[in-house]
Amino acid sequence: MAAVPVASAAVVEAPPPPVSHVEDPAVVLARVKSKAERGLKPEDSLVVVYATEREREASDDIVKLFDGVDTTVRVMDLDREPQTKRQMARLTDVMVPPYVFINGRYWGGQYEMQALAATGDLPRVVANLLDEIGPEARRIGKLRESFSDELTVDNIVSRWRLGHILCVDDLDAWCETDRDGRERFFYQGGERPPASMAATAAEIVASVEAGDIEAQWLLDPVVQVH
Repeated sequence: MAAVPVASAAVVEAPPPPVSHVEDPAVVLARVKSKAERGLKPEDSLVVVYATEREREASDDIVKLFDGVDTTVRVMDLDREPQTKRQMARLTDVMVPPYVFINGRYWGGQYEMQALAATGDLPRVVANLLDEIGPEARRIGKLRESFSDELTVDNIVSRWRLGHILCVDDLDAWCETDRDGRERFFYQGGERPPASMAATAAEIVASVEAGDIEAQWLLDPVVQVH
């Protein structure tokens, strides 16, 4: 199944689909983050192209590059959202659209998408198989190192010690090292003994598996689509 381009009403004047068939893109992105450990199903992937009418030709070219890739492509009209346009420029340090976000990560514009398609890595980027992409794709995505999002005790503790943040029900948990080389561990709004990290990680894993809490890693900025 090929990519499914979806334009906002601001881009294409067409009757919207029934409300029962429309899924909030923000919900899709949240699900993407929770399933990002090892690849994504086509219905869980999301490509968002931000452009103005001036970049219509470029955005159309970008959408065509996703033909044959199992994903949904949304085109957002920045002429109707000047505040979002300013936000994109600040976030990306690129002043001119189009901006392409794949599963919440900024991957560039028209030429970057052409390069990803030429290397054959575009489907892997869409499926979030970032461990399998080549050096050019990693350069485009500014991927210096990839990490597993697996929620196991060993992985959680290892990533905490790397300074990564685990968001647990909207509260951040992390570990940092002070100037004297001493570890400091923070969880649920307060400081905890570093020796408790493994036990805390085990509690988090058990609670996630039981469906009592939600947890996700925070490492890269994610743009929420409204």
